[in-house]
Amino acid sequence: MAADRIDKTERLLNLTLALLATKRPMSKNEIFAQIPGYSGAPESMERMFERDKDELRDLGVEVKVLPTDLYFEDELGYQIIPRDFFLPELTLTSEESLWLALATHIVADFAPREEAKSGLQKLLTFSEGSLQDILQASDTSRYQIDVNDSIERIWRSIRNKFTLAFKYSSPERLTHRLASSIALTSRLGNWYLIAIDHEDHQVKTFRVDRMRDLTLNEAGQYLETPSTFNLDEFLRGFRGDLYPKISLRIHNSLSREHPLVVRSSKVSSSETLSPGEILEIENIDRNQALEMILWSAESVEVIAPKELREEIIHILEKIIEVNS
Repeated sequence: MAADRIDKTERLLNLTLALLATKRPMSKNEIFAQIPGYSGAPESMERMFERDKDELRDLGVEVKVLPTDLYFEDELGYQIIPRDFFLPELTLTSEESLWLALATHIVADFAPREEAKSGLQKLLTFSEGSLQDILQASDTSRYQIDVNDSIERIWRSIRNKFTLAFKYSSPERLTHRLASSIALTSRLGNWYLIAIDHEDHQVKTFRVDRMRDLTLNEAGQYLETPSTFNLDEFLRGFRGDLYPKISLRIHNSLSREHPLVVRSSKVSSSETLSPGEILEIENIDRNQALEMILWSAESVEVIAPKELREEIIHILEKIIEVNS
C-alpha cells in the first residue's frame, strides 16, 4: 500500500512538472509514453489519467484541455499554464511589513529567535522598506513578552484551578494580589491574565509583564467564574470589538418590533417610535452594530460613539461611490 501511494505521488508530481514545462499541449499518447507511472492496458491508463486530473484539480491545479496543433483542432492535449499555477509576485506595504514585524516579535519566544528573524528578513525582501527601518518603526521594545515562568504558572493555575498570588506593579503603586485565573489573552503585543480578584470578587485583567513573584496556591479557595460571565463578550470588549453603549437618533418612525428597538433599552407603550427619539443599545458586537444600522440607514443616525459614526459614514460613502 505504501509503495502504491509513493508511486501515485511521484506520478502526480511528474505529470504536473511535465504539463508545466511543455511548450504545447501534450496528447494522451505522449503523456502515457513520456511520464513514468502510466502502465498497463490502454483502458487502465485512461482511468488512471482521469483520476490524476481530478486529483490535481481538487488541489487547485487547473489542467487545460487545448488543441495540440494551432491549425488542426481535431486532437486535444493537456497543459498547465504557468501564470495560472504560480502565485503572483508578493509585495508588502510599509504598514503590512510593520504588522509582520510585530507578529514576529510576538512569536519570537515560542520559536528560535534567529529562525524567526531569518524568516522575517526573507519576507521583508518583498517590502517597500528596509528591515532596519521596519524594526525601528515598530518600537519592538514595547512588544517583548515574558512567556517563561510566569506564563507557565498562569497556565497551570487555569488548568488546575489553583489560586494565584503575585505582586502587581501598576503605574500608581505595587500591590499584593490573590486571584482565581479564568483565561489568558493578548492585546497589542502584551499578554493579559483574566481573573477574579479576591479582594472585591470582580473580573479584572492583569498585564503579565507587570506581575512579579507568582506563586501557585493549591490549597487556596478558588473562586468559580460567575454563571453570568460571558468570556467571549468580555474578550470582544477588551480587544475593542464590543461597544459598551451606542446611541442612535430616529429619523423615520420605527415599529416597536424593529430589531434596533427590541435590542435597545427603550421601553415604549406606543406601537411606533417617533423621529427625534433616542435609542441606546448596550454591549453590542461591532459587526452586529454595523449590520443592523446599515440595514436601517434611512431611519436612524449614529450619535455615539464617534468611531462607529465615522465608520458608518465611510461605508455609506463607498456604497454611493460604487453605485454612482
